[in-house]
Amino acid sequence: MGVKPLDLEAEDLEMGSTPTPQEDLELDDVESDSTMIPTTLSPDTQHAANDSVAVGSAQPLSLPSPSLSPVTAALTHGGSYFSAMDTDEISSPLELPPSEEDAVDESNQLTLSPQRHIMQLQTPREQCTPGLMEIPKMLDSFDAMPSAVKTYVMYQLLRRCSKSTLQTVAEVVNPALKCDFLTLLPPELSLNIIKYLDIKSLCNAAQVSRRWRIIIDSDEWTWKKLFDNDGYVLENGELDRAIREGWGFQDPQGDDDCERDINAGTRSNYCAPTLTTPPPHGRQKKKFNTRANSKKQQKKREAVETLGKEEFNEVISEIYSNSVGPVAAANAAERAGSRALVGLQSLRNLHLFKSIYRRHHIIRRSWIRPQVKPRHISFRGHQRHVVTCLQFDTDKILTGSDDTNINVYDTNTGALRNKLEGHEGGVWALQYEGNTLVSGSTDRTVRIWNIAAGECTQIFHGHTSTVRCLQILMPTKIGVKPDGKDLIMPKVPLIITGSRDSTLRVWKLPMRGDRPYLPGTSRDANDNDLFLNPNNNPYFIRTLSGHQHSVRAISAHGDTLVSGSYDYSVKVWKISTGETVHTLRGHVQKVYSVVLDHKRNRCISGSMDNLVKVWSLETGSVIYTLEGHTQLVGLLDLSHDRLVSAAADSTLRIWDPETGNCKHTLSAHTGAITCFQHDGHKVISGSDRTLKMWNVQTGEFIRDLLTDLSGVWQVKFNERICVAAVQRDQVTYIEVIYSSFSSLSLFCV
Repeated sequence: MGVKPLDLEAEDLEMGSTPTPQEDLELDDVESDSTMIPTTLSPDTQHAANDSVAVGSAQPLSLPSPSLSPVTAALTHGGSYFSAMDTDEISSPLELPPSEEDAVDESNQLTLSPQRHIMQLQTPREQCTPGLMEIPKMLDSFDAMPSAVKTYVMYQLLRRCSKSTLQTVAEVVNPALKCDFLTLLPPELSLNIIKYLDIKSLCNAAQVSRRWRIIIDSDEWTWKKLFDNDGYVLENGELDRAIREGWGFQDPQGDDDCERDINAGTRSNYCAPTLTTPPPHGRQKKKFNTRANSKKQQKKREAVETLGKEEFNEVISEIYSNSVGPVAAANAAERAGSRALVGLQSLRNLHLFKSIYRRHHIIRRSWIRPQVKPRHISFRGHQRHVVTCLQFDTDKILTGSDDTNINVYDTNTGALRNKLEGHEGGVWALQYEGNTLVSGSTDRTVRIWNIAAGECTQIFHGHTSTVRCLQILMPTKIGVKPDGKDLIMPKVPLIITGSRDSTLRVWKLPMRGDRPYLPGTSRDANDNDLFLNPNNNPYFIRTLSGHQHSVRAISAHGDTLVSGSYDYSVKVWKISTGETVHTLRGHVQKVYSVVLDHKRNRCISGSMDNLVKVWSLETGSVIYTLEGHTQLVGLLDLSHDRLVSAAADSTLRIWDPETGNCKHTLSAHTGAITCFQHDGHKVISGSDRTLKMWNVQTGEFIRDLLTDLSGVWQVKFNERICVAAVQRDQVTYIEVIYSSFSSLSLFCV
């Protein structure tokens, strides 16, 4: 009796080896319309197949070999095949263990088609295509298969599908394979992952889904870390203002839509504390409006009135003292008022430091974009006199002049707040820290001022010629002691002054509440003589002697002081003892500028011999001599891992402080460079007729900030404001230039 024809593909009856996936791909290269050569079974072959089936039914069940397809296995072993396989662990459908049925003589194999290498079984055509009614049965059989066999079957099915069918399958399979890992992971693990992303990756990830945006925006620690790493600095009162005005709930639509006070309409008589005003203490009584026409308005008022509670003020005070992290600031912002009705509702979650980061990024970008035009105000100052020194912040501008006065201006309006009078000669150096100002003059004195009161509180005598340079040195961590405690130097804030009398003097910086030191404050009859004797000054510490000519420039950090002199030398001092550590000789002309590179334990000097020299503070030897300038190198600045030098040859050069290589030469001025400053993104320099801005990373010229000038005396800038003292038509002006994003109202805290 012959074998009953089966509704099988000839490939499923092949008794030889099953093609590998690579071989299957090769089979697909053959044209689908290839002529198929039918193969018939001889009587002997049919008889052998019958014997094989009879013997197989009497033998115990075993796993098929890779050459045996699942359909053939079902025919050979019956319905118990798949259930028996459920108990076996199979790592791959192509690695099934061999069975005794695999030992079939090659004479029993079917004949291969010469074009597709596929065996064909001559069966009635009507039995070759299963009907739709058989699909449920096929699915039930598929469900009963082990996972390894399912993988094999799916592979065989997919390799037979057209591209359009595969596209449909992909549309179903791909979404099922995606995994929202940030949502599935515990929050602490999700935050630990995103802290490694850079700013661009964070912004892209925040656009993946609403959940990802909430996770990323609310990670205040990561945004604060990026804020610090990118060199941004919080301005005085900025964090307070961000909390009070609800910046953390805003998503601006443009560059000018980031600093709205969204809580202005909900604040009643309460005024949040600022850095300059101590926060109120004690509980405030709630005031209820009896005419409230809705419970919603009453709840809103109560929420605002709770801001006056003592516990909130304590949190704010800690934020001002920088004793807490960004999470505490975010918590304070959460309690500071109602959520903003700005943008989409799904984007109104708190993101305090992301908002602050974005604000600073917009400001920085507006400086270096050539198409953005900065705004500025201009006002007259010091009549026709030269402005010799300048310092400012977002609240005030201080200028010293050879007219003997120090003027204090309002940064926002340019109004003259105060005029500090007392010096009897031109003011050549000044610096302030907080409300304390230190100035040096050609009258050979150092004066200490209370800026807010406009009063001189101390006068230091001792120098016998012009005080040419000075620096306020605040205590700084410079290392760790053997017991693990921080090594802080100096122990107290100091003032270091350099003079044309060839000496340097070290003074203690008077603090708030310290007693005045002025003529007439002593009880001794010989008051004036005692006052003029520096040894009687309680703030005087020591004199540093050793230079043979004027001290032109100084730079200090920690316990190290570097001074440059007209005697062609640079000296390194130990401030705490006053001893000379090194005398650096190598310049052949006057030294006009020095900077201290404490990060690399080096110092750098610029001289009238056209050279810039880099010295080792450890050995006192020259590491590099930077050549390129053709005239006096009068100015040096080291910041953001870039050394910039300015010379009388009308050029500036940007150097790598690590290697000494010149990275860029800035050539566009027509006269000697009189002033400049740089940060990690831009250089602003002044010369005879213009104030120019450059890209510090590429050396490219960006724009002229000011033109048609007869002189540029001083220039200073911070992240958002640039202040320059210039001369136009023989009259001195103070120019305040704001980044495009800025407005005068931005500084009103």
